[in-house]
Amino acid sequence: MGRVVFIETATTPEQQALRETHKLRVVTSEEEGTGVDGLPDGVYGFTYSPGLESAPLFATRRFRNYETQKRFDGETYLLGFVSEEAVRQVGTATADVTVELFSEPKDGASMLVALPYSRIRQNQQHAAPNQEIFTAVLAPA
Repeated sequence: MGRVVFIETATTPEQQALRETHKLRVVTSEEEGTGVDGLPDGVYGFTYSPGLESAPLFATRRFRNYETQKRFDGETYLLGFVSEEAVRQVGTATADVTVELFSEPKDGASMLVALPYSRIRQNQQHAAPNQEIFTAVLAPA
């Protein structure tokens, strides 16, 4: 039987720009595995458990990991890729809106968004082999 190897995936220029804009550092080796709620402000990392306040963060981005940022304002953000229509909905929603978020850009979902955890009312992660969607119901903007 073969062995499954999860490779590191590339960071987009937009992700790097957000990290630099907010002066974030990657989690240290001592912090890895700690829930985002237990980390200091000003860090980012990667998780297989997006949307959970106690999601453990790791320093290396792997296949189907979601970037999570805990910024200096104390808010935690989940980064992902959505459609252009979803970007409009996220920014202008006057009622709850459902968004499908992907961990990497793909056809039809290539726009980067940073969703504040405080807006996530409900979420569901799909873990089927051919699905890599994080669905979230967001509160109005």
